[in-house]
Amino acid sequence: MEIKSAQGANAENTPGTGANARIRTVRFIYGLLAAAYFVCVVLQVFFAGLAIFVSNDYLQLHRTFANYFESASILMFLLSFPGRIRGGLRWWTLGLFVLTSLQHMTIRTFTGFLPALHTVDALLLFAISLYITKRSLSWVGMRSVQ
Repeated sequence: MEIKSAQGANAENTPGTGANARIRTVRFIYGLLAAAYFVCVVLQVFFAGLAIFVSNDYLQLHRTFANYFESASILMFLLSFPGRIRGGLRWWTLGLFVLTSLQHMTIRTFTGFLPALHTVDALLLFAISLYITKRSLSWVGMRSVQ
């Protein structure tokens, strides 16, 4: 009886069990979201460049595109709990959410020179999303490039 309960207690940590499979799946999804978020930040900067250097018509694309990926950071934060993702990879996702919210505020509510923080905030979004992506690439079966 004791041997059986000891095996049951260790079964959760045995590779291939339900708990490990769930954690791997959640981490895989987290890694995909991190990579997608990073790509979206790069695209967002590209769209801003199109609006500045090609045609002002692209400004609407820049304005609306963020709405498609801004909630991914909250989803990543929520996934960090069932995926047992701790430390910076959990908390930096909230940082992404705060910085994304700040992006909206710099354009809609700030006046004077403060809207210029929009560009600095974009750099922070780029850096943090790159960091999260590099740290989670192994979960999607890719090696992180040093």
